[in-house]
Amino acid sequence: MIKTIVVSLMMCFIELAVIVIASPLAKPSLILRFLPDDIREAAKDHQEPAKWKQWIAHGLLALFLISFLAGMIYLGIDGTRSGYGFWKLWLRFVVCLYIVKAFDILVQDQWLVMTSGYYKKLFPETAECEGWKNRGWNNKNQIVRIIAYPFLCMITAGIFMLVS
Repeated sequence: MIKTIVVSLMMCFIELAVIVIASPLAKPSLILRFLPDDIREAAKDHQEPAKWKQWIAHGLLALFLISFLAGMIYLGIDGTRSGYGFWKLWLRFVVCLYIVKAFDILVQDQWLVMTSGYYKKLFPETAECEGWKNRGWNNKNQIVRIIAYPFLCMITAGIFMLVS
């Protein structure tokens, strides 16, 4: 399980680094869709960065997606080589995704978005929005993902069992 935790934490670190670096470079509509509705409305006319900056942001996001997939593939291959059965492999994927989800909720949503004021600095026109105080703004989406993860992990574990 140590490998699973280490890979999960690496994914979290890469995700946070990409978000912090790519957010000022990305098109505002890309960033704003992850924020509360009133903030989206207040910043809808925010000036877009230069196209070359947007390309860098998309490259960084692609890097994160590739690293996430590579981490999951590594955990799957390592698990099958170590003789894991379906349920042990499933548990490995569940642990990984729930660590990443807990990081997403606690660090990204609650700390980066709500507490640190990072996005208020990127979108100063939203400083007075009530959405910055609504800590439950993303609960529905998070609950849907939390419920779906065990089933996605079953599919993923099944694919690795079939391939190995």
